[in-house]
Amino acid sequence: MSKPRICVIGCCGKMGQTVCRGLLASSDFQLVAGVDITRIGDDIGQVINAGQLGIPVTSNLQSTLSDSKVDLAIDFSNPDAVTSNVAQCLGESVPALVGTTGISTEDVEKLRHLSDKTRTPALIVPNFAIGALLMMEFAEKAARFLPHAEIIELHHAQKVDKPSGTSKRTRECMARAMGRGDLEDPALIPIHSVRLPGLVAHQEVIFGDVGQLLTIRHDSFQRESFIPGILLGLKQLLNLKGLKIGLELK
Repeated sequence: MSKPRICVIGCCGKMGQTVCRGLLASSDFQLVAGVDITRIGDDIGQVINAGQLGIPVTSNLQSTLSDSKVDLAIDFSNPDAVTSNVAQCLGESVPALVGTTGISTEDVEKLRHLSDKTRTPALIVPNFAIGALLMMEFAEKAARFLPHAEIIELHHAQKVDKPSGTSKRTRECMARAMGRGDLEDPALIPIHSVRLPGLVAHQEVIFGDVGQLLTIRHDSFQRESFIPGILLGLKQLLNLKGLKIGLELK
């Protein structure tokens, strides 16, 4: 059985390069295309210091999806481009795994409608680190018993969106566990955002009660920490219907 053919959108960014290296090391998937607005025409192997791969960086997503016979696409572009990118993928019947955060609620619903219309799945994942997924799961459970909580999310200085997708997803899960109606109410569980050089991706959830404090924290020190979750996301995408948010740990 042939391996699914993957296109990385935003392949020249820091996360895009990490994903390309992860796909090359994977025995389950095949990197066949990369799309970006920089280094167009360069070989992806040169971009990631892996030698010549015979895969040029292209700028036209629509033609790349068809010309390279792409089975699945991964988007790690930027908040301004991600919705359009995913819409093009769904329009070409190419399932999309989305790691770019900052997508508005309205755009998510537009993509959900398009996913249903084209019968092509999309999986939006705020954080691919397995430890981060466990952190959110533990925080959701703790929120049932300790309703007074705040979230601190810390990221590198280049991260555009505030608060992070991970922190917003965590708040939604916690609010649901508390039985609250407005899952996005910022006053319910405050989020504090930090953007500084030297950071990668970090989050802690602090629960306070009379005479006690519980802190649940996760740290990603290297972008390679996201690769196992990305490969898991690709596998889940193959069996998905419609649009879904978040990975499942089984």
